[in-house]
Amino acid sequence: MRKRLALLALGLSALAQEVAVYPGFAEVKEPVDLPPAAWVYLAGEKLGRILPGSLRLLGVEETERVFQGSAVLFRYRGEGKATLRYLYTGLSGEVFYTLDGTTLTAWARLKLEGEALRAERLTLFAGEVQAKVLPQAALRALEGTPGSPFGLFRYELPPRTLFPGTTELPFLRQAVELERLLRYQGSFRTQGVLPLERGLRFLAPFPLAPGPLEVVEEGRFLGQALLPATPEGGVAEAWLGQDLRARLVREVALLSQGEKEATYRVETRLENPYPYPVRLLLAETFPRGFRLDFPGAVLLPEGYRLEAVLDPMEARSFRYRLTLPR
Repeated sequence: MRKRLALLALGLSALAQEVAVYPGFAEVKEPVDLPPAAWVYLAGEKLGRILPGSLRLLGVEETERVFQGSAVLFRYRGEGKATLRYLYTGLSGEVFYTLDGTTLTAWARLKLEGEALRAERLTLFAGEVQAKVLPQAALRALEGTPGSPFGLFRYELPPRTLFPGTTELPFLRQAVELERLLRYQGSFRTQGVLPLERGLRFLAPFPLAPGPLEVVEEGRFLGQALLPATPEGGVAEAWLGQDLRARLVREVALLSQGEKEATYRVETRLENPYPYPVRLLLAETFPRGFRLDFPGAVLLPEGYRLEAVLDPMEARSFRYRLTLPR
């Protein structure tokens, strides 16, 4: 039997592979040149990482598959050029980003278990999927499905040989125009200094799958953030944690007080400490029954929203009258 399997396996012509990498698995297509009637695929250890039901021969009419150890005997009608196709859990991929100054770079992180894999066509599908339903969904969605199944972002990567372990490679790079942000959003506070969060905003120069972003400015690490899914040309925001230089100072004065309510004058002041403009984003919520007089702000049922741009070193105060039930 072993001799028969070895002879049938000689019908394989090792040609370039087409590999599509998804979060958690990959779809692999290997061109083969089949002898008449039967052929043996010597999968080796790779067979244990192939999703059951996904291994098949495309281009001929299969009549039987026999799994014997790490080999698979295919019987079929036809011969010649065909494609061996399977879903492989030993290879997965994801996207992450670096922003150095104003240069945004998209990186692919590919993780391979098992033997090296040559990909003459390498496609990365990145984004968010539900891992628990992925294998069964993959069997259905990948059957002749063009475009980007699962609503994932599609990236074409250069051909390469993937080796066991983790491979990281940049595949898109472009300069972006940054808008610096400072933000306070939360419930109404009377404390003297309010915490500010530092962030960045820019137009996506290419489609951005969700992924981590590392920000470096003038050679110094500023922080990490999660970039949300953003189409090309869409507005992307990254929030880097608390700002330690800018101070949002608040003063609250009681104007009048009755049995049922009290009215306050609230002043919030910011001095931009940076040598570039910043956009301040303020959003506060108040207890039910509040009344607010705040010219220039967008009033909401739960509070307000305000945006303002401050030039380098500019200081500005924002004042409103707030009435709260007692």
